[in-house]
Amino acid sequence: MVAATAALAGVIGMGAAIAAAPGASQDEPERLRFDVVSVKVDHTGTGGAGDKFPKHGTWRWTRIPLSFLVKYAYDVSLKQIANIPNSFQGPDTAFEIIAKMPPDVTDVQFRQMLQSLLADRFKFAMHREMRELPVTTLGVAKGGHKLQPATGQCVQAPQSATPPPDQHRCGEVTLKYDLRDGVRRQQYFGRSVSVGDLAAALSPNEPVVDDTGIKGLWDIEVNIETPLLPPTNDPEEKSSREFEYRRSFHAAFEKQLGLNIELGKLKKRPMPVIVIDHVELPTPN
Repeated sequence: MVAATAALAGVIGMGAAIAAAPGASQDEPERLRFDVVSVKVDHTGTGGAGDKFPKHGTWRWTRIPLSFLVKYAYDVSLKQIANIPNSFQGPDTAFEIIAKMPPDVTDVQFRQMLQSLLADRFKFAMHREMRELPVTTLGVAKGGHKLQPATGQCVQAPQSATPPPDQHRCGEVTLKYDLRDGVRRQQYFGRSVSVGDLAAALSPNEPVVDDTGIKGLWDIEVNIETPLLPPTNDPEEKSSREFEYRRSFHAAFEKQLGLNIELGKLKKRPMPVIVIDHVELPTPN
């Protein structure tokens, strides 16, 4: 389902290609590390569950594949990771991870800790390149955008901190699902966010590039409703459902935000890519 195209991690600029030795490149300071971390190999399959960011000083993931570790550590989409060894692909190799850290760790510090985990336990080495990749673009629809200026009704808090139930974290675009009454509801919601933040939230697996040229901060809310249908193996039915989902997604963004996004209509753009040079199964705890 194309919904996988519309969910979080994001596209960040990473500059020119830089070789990286295990742990860090020569011009990088030493990275932060988790206070305590347990990593176990799991051959029962991928597709586990976990949190994108730690909660209350703890980060847990069940059956997380290497690709997701790299994605979270370097804040890129899955399509921006190259040279994953065959032995780390597919459903046969995943990892159980429990990490402890200070409860007030920021998202940047958490990523540095993940990078240290990859270098220390997986002997991970990589370099960065710019490559031509197929991307989805986010543009301004005919008639102009309908974005609402930010009201400031949000709280400044690191990703590791949980805002009060009635408040939202500034600068964060969240995706929520509601499956009731035969309807699948998606909501993208953000307070004091940029259009770039929205593009990043739409980029967990494939890059979405902000082509709007819109600056500033905005309060964003987009609601998408599609029928909740039973699974099917019929190719024609799958194709029909895919088309209808893309149409509904495009219509919602155009009507509610005045933005144009066409899932499945890809363009080639130079994008930063993490290229894996070396990785091993993790050392024992």
